[in-house]
Amino acid sequence: MQVGQLFARCAVPGVISGLVWALCSIADGIFVGNYLGSDSLAAVNLAWPVMTVVMALVDMIAAGSSVRISMHLGSGDVESARRVFSGSVRFIVVISVLFTLFGVFLADPVVRVFGAEGELAEVTAQYIAVFSLFAPVGLLFFATDNYLRICGAVGLSMWINVGVTVLNIGLLALLIGVMGYGTWASAFATGFSVCVGSVVALVPFLRGRYVLTFVRGWMDLRTTARVMYNGISTFFNGVSGSLYMMVANTVLLAIAGNAGVSSFGIIMYVNSVIGSLFFGTASAMQPALSYNHGAGDGHRVRSLSAVMFAVSMAMGVGMCAACILLDDGIVSVFLSDGDSSVAAMAAAGLSIYAFSYLTMWASTEVNQVLAATDLPTYALSVGVTSQLVIPVLLLLPMSEWGVDGVWWSMVLGYAVSAVFAAVMLFLGIRRGIFSAGSPCPPSDPDAFRAPVRTRTYN
Repeated sequence: MQVGQLFARCAVPGVISGLVWALCSIADGIFVGNYLGSDSLAAVNLAWPVMTVVMALVDMIAAGSSVRISMHLGSGDVESARRVFSGSVRFIVVISVLFTLFGVFLADPVVRVFGAEGELAEVTAQYIAVFSLFAPVGLLFFATDNYLRICGAVGLSMWINVGVTVLNIGLLALLIGVMGYGTWASAFATGFSVCVGSVVALVPFLRGRYVLTFVRGWMDLRTTARVMYNGISTFFNGVSGSLYMMVANTVLLAIAGNAGVSSFGIIMYVNSVIGSLFFGTASAMQPALSYNHGAGDGHRVRSLSAVMFAVSMAMGVGMCAACILLDDGIVSVFLSDGDSSVAAMAAAGLSIYAFSYLTMWASTEVNQVLAATDLPTYALSVGVTSQLVIPVLLLLPMSEWGVDGVWWSMVLGYAVSAVFAAVMLFLGIRRGIFSAGSPCPPSDPDAFRAPVRTRTYN
């Protein structure tokens, strides 16, 4: 396909999938904030960073295996692609079982370490425990979504995401809006919905409808290490972002109490929608970038990357303007309990945080390009620097200016991160990510064939 046509075919369903998930997150915030109050909103906001640290392991395997699978397919090595696919699914199931044990037995002491006390700590721990019960099946959903896109089933991937979102919102309305259950019902709705999505997404692979089918055996240690290496940037991106949110929540608790955490939670709900535009574009293009990289078509990788950057920059400008103009209206969607202090703090914060969208896209898109072209350490440096190192270094001193100082530290952090991302992209170009030549021939050691041993006799 022409580059523009390929971008539209991959990116549009990917962005829609990201948007519906973000809208699901928004709906969760609306139901929790309006029916259960700002304290419950604070509990959910405290729970997700803790959960994301563990879930980042699943994302690491999903992202790393997606890069390897796409590169193997690009080089014509279908058998290796199938083995990576099968071994990665089994690996994710093992990690998910461990996540269940963590959620049930360790959630309460962990959330208390980060400053939660009393009823807030109990509700947060309960939320994590309920969600973790669905993990062994539910967390596969976030990997199968990648594998469907690799197989070209971008439309099916999108519709499954839409279906899971509709189911999730329906359960929220029933359990919280109608039946009046507490914060744990939000975790139940999300966990049950993704379980259903996982089962539906696995059916085509089990029936052998796509090039990726299940084969016997586990990945060997070398291949497993390679998958983890390719996914390490995704893992540390998730961990870094969650660690930063934990630090920010702790700082805001000290400065403004539960109101500060609730305000941050509202801003992050809005950010989940806008961030999904950038991340949805980047993740949707990963199979195409990795496939063409594996096939040695660096010029096509460059063209796809250029379109990604241009579209993302335009979206960033538009979203910045929208948040500044509609800050009060957006915040009012989440609160109806008359807590004017939280509403005012969140609206002021959103109008400041909106400027981050002018540069946020840069680190997100560059990170994905570097990861997709087999430069995970470069992607790792961009992710950790933009998600944790720079934001924390700015957060702590700028928090002396109060809550507004916290919001401005995030804006400045993304601007500095964009400059760093540009430098790493330049280094990646020097390494040849936009040059011709196949980096992944069929004889790649990752091809699951025993190495040929030769012996020389003197």
